[in-house]
Amino acid sequence: MKKVFASLLAGVSLFGSHSSADTKKISDSLVNNLRCDSVSVGSILGSIRPDAFSSRNHLPIRNWGFRSGVFNLGACWGMGSTQRKFFYLLRTGEKTAPRINTIGVLDMVRGASLVPNVQMYGHSDQAVQRVQERPLKNYSIIPVFEDNIRDEFGRNTYLGFVNTLINGATQNVDSIRVTRNLRGEVERSQERHFFRPKNIGMGAGTGAQDPETNKATLKIMMTNAKLNRLTLINLRLRTLVQHILIVKSFTEDKNGNVFFKVYDSNQDAEDQIVYFNKATGHFYAPQVLGIYKFDILGVQSAEPMGVFVVDEEERKDIENSLVTYYKKTCASL
Repeated sequence: MKKVFASLLAGVSLFGSHSSADTKKISDSLVNNLRCDSVSVGSILGSIRPDAFSSRNHLPIRNWGFRSGVFNLGACWGMGSTQRKFFYLLRTGEKTAPRINTIGVLDMVRGASLVPNVQMYGHSDQAVQRVQERPLKNYSIIPVFEDNIRDEFGRNTYLGFVNTLINGATQNVDSIRVTRNLRGEVERSQERHFFRPKNIGMGAGTGAQDPETNKATLKIMMTNAKLNRLTLINLRLRTLVQHILIVKSFTEDKNGNVFFKVYDSNQDAEDQIVYFNKATGHFYAPQVLGIYKFDILGVQSAEPMGVFVVDEEERKDIENSLVTYYKKTCASL
């Protein structure tokens, strides 16, 4: 799953003496020449390949709507969370990759594993009560044989990573058979992210935030992008028009306007743009929510948006899992 390089570091003094040490390095589809003598979150993120977050590894699936209780939801938060995990955890081009642990990957999509609810023993035989979720804190690397997941899916071989997750698997939990697949797990991830008390202010509000708040948000987005920290943002146009994106990178023009390249689950084939206008102090996203320009909502594509950074703690769990993985890999060399 990795290529290992040894570089000889030699120092020669003025008197002709010298010393040397072998420094092991790891390269895979995420990192290039990660030094084993200094594995940390910072060193891993600093070693990430320029094309690691390429649209070639976007899930070839578009956002959809579904019913959750009395609510009509889109799957964008579940899709954004899943895509960010796969950016960091997938290792493509592993020609000897073992068979995919489908249930393990679906646990990571959901953000929780399914376990017996021991408190219900002897009280009820209802499956919904006998199975409960255990939140994940540790994530695993996912080796796959394809060089990128979109091309393999497009070949219609039905053998690749995405098809395996779409087909899903059956899991036995306390003698209960639970059928799981990518669509169902993304929807459950959406629910787990959406139905949280801390979202009330963001979800119930409407439109843009004030320029000072936007400056603070801009700073977080730019800092994270510089460090290869993929950031989930919620784009708010109206109370009922909100959308989750992944910020990948940015450019800044001579006037201080900042243009962010983002993953958008509504347009999965290529990246889109969200930009910050320094003169107005607001964010805009005509490529993302401009589709509503001629909708019954009467929204103008150039209307300012509210932007909220969300789920930083989820990324930290992924980063810590990467440290554990690379340290273990280095120790085995």
